[in-house]
Amino acid sequence: MSLADFSLEGKKALVIGARRNVGKGFALGLAEAGADVAVTDVNLEDGRLAEVGEQIRAMGRNTVVAQTDISQKSEVDALVKQVVESFGTIDILMNVAVMYHSRSLTELDEQGWDQLTNVNLKGYWLTIQAVAPIMMKQRSGSIINLTSRGGLKAHADKGMGNYAIVKAGIAMMTRQYCRYLGPYNIRVNAIAPSLMEWEQHPAEDSRRANRSVEAPGTPRPEPTELEKMVAWSTSEQNLPLGRVATFDEMANAAVFLASDAASYVTGAILCVDGGYMA
Repeated sequence: MSLADFSLEGKKALVIGARRNVGKGFALGLAEAGADVAVTDVNLEDGRLAEVGEQIRAMGRNTVVAQTDISQKSEVDALVKQVVESFGTIDILMNVAVMYHSRSLTELDEQGWDQLTNVNLKGYWLTIQAVAPIMMKQRSGSIINLTSRGGLKAHADKGMGNYAIVKAGIAMMTRQYCRYLGPYNIRVNAIAPSLMEWEQHPAEDSRRANRSVEAPGTPRPEPTELEKMVAWSTSEQNLPLGRVATFDEMANAAVFLASDAASYVTGAILCVDGGYMA
C-alpha cells in the first residue's frame, strides 16, 4: 500500500450541489486531497457557493463556480462544457444535490412529485450522461453518487417517502452504470449516510447560545422538534456510534472512492452511517 494512492493531485473534479452542508464538505475534501474542484448549485443569490470557491482557491486549487439547475439537460450540458473548457477534462463527478419536502406520499401531488424526482433522480442521470463520454474517451474516471440509508431501508419519517424512493433509484443507477462503464475503467460508487451534521438555522444557533448563559436552576426549555429528532435518531438502538457524522468524515469516504486507493472498488454502496444498517 502507498499513501500516494489516496492523493488526488492533478485530478479535476465536479461537485453538484456544493453550496453548503455535505456537498460543501465533499468539495473542500477533494480540494484538500489535491484536486481542482468545480462547484455548482441552483442557488447563487446567497453567496455561499462563491465562498466555497474562495475556500478552494485558498488551498491553491483552481475552481469553477456556476449556477445550474440539474433537472434541465441544456443547463447540465452547458455546465460540463464550461468545466471542460476551464479544466481540460473531468476525472471525478460527485452528485450531491437534493431537494426535500415535508408531505407524505399520500399527500404529495403530481407537481411536487415531478419537481422532486426531476432534481433528485433525473438530475443525477443527466450529469452522468453528460460526463460519461469524457471519461470513456480518456478511459478513466470516478463517479460518486449520494444515496442514503433511506434508499436502502424504508424511511421511518412519513414525509420522506419520495426521498427514499429516489435514493433507492440512485443506488440502482450506481450499480447499472458500474456495469455499463466498467469496461472503460470508470468506477461508479455511492455513499449512503445516515445522519450528518448540518449548517444550523440561525434560530437554532440563537436558542442554543441562550441556553449557555442561563442562570443556575433555570428550567431547561422544551427541546425543539429538531433536537427531539436528533436525540431519538442518535440513540444506541438506531446508531451504535451514538452521534451524527461530521462533514470531514463524509469527505474522507469521498476522497477514498475518488482516489486510486479504491481502484478495484466499483458498484459499491458505501454505508457511512455509524452502524445504522448493521
